[in-house]
Amino acid sequence: MKKVMLILALCIMGIAANAQTSDNPEKVKVYCEVMCVQYNLFKQDVNALVDFGVAEKAKYANGWIYNSENDKKMSFASPMSVFAYMAKRGWEYKDAIIITESGGFGGMGGKSHVWHFILTKDFPADYTPEDVIGDIDYRNK
Repeated sequence: MKKVMLILALCIMGIAANAQTSDNPEKVKVYCEVMCVQYNLFKQDVNALVDFGVAEKAKYANGWIYNSENDKKMSFASPMSVFAYMAKRGWEYKDAIIITESGGFGGMGGKSHVWHFILTKDFPADYTPEDVIGDIDYRNK
């Protein structure tokens, strides 16, 4: 009798778990990489190059974030302002990689830093590339 009750309880729990799964559509974690490129030697201003992972061909993988109002690459005050921009659109921080490169003759011309942010966001399993990009003016130019 105890075995029958245990089996019945497990069946009910399985049905309940299955019902909860169908109420909540399956979510998929999507990753993107944001690379901050310093473009002004005398300031920390950066442009953001993004790879949303939605391009079919490698040459279209990376695109710049543009300012739709002036039709130019968006200028950010610092790498952290790029991160804040993406966070406002639901992207969450996963990791950051900073690559320091030497410039000039024999590395004597100073150093530049390139920030790579790895961000994540949950989407329904049937998401589209347009869902991933959202309201970001993203161009491969």
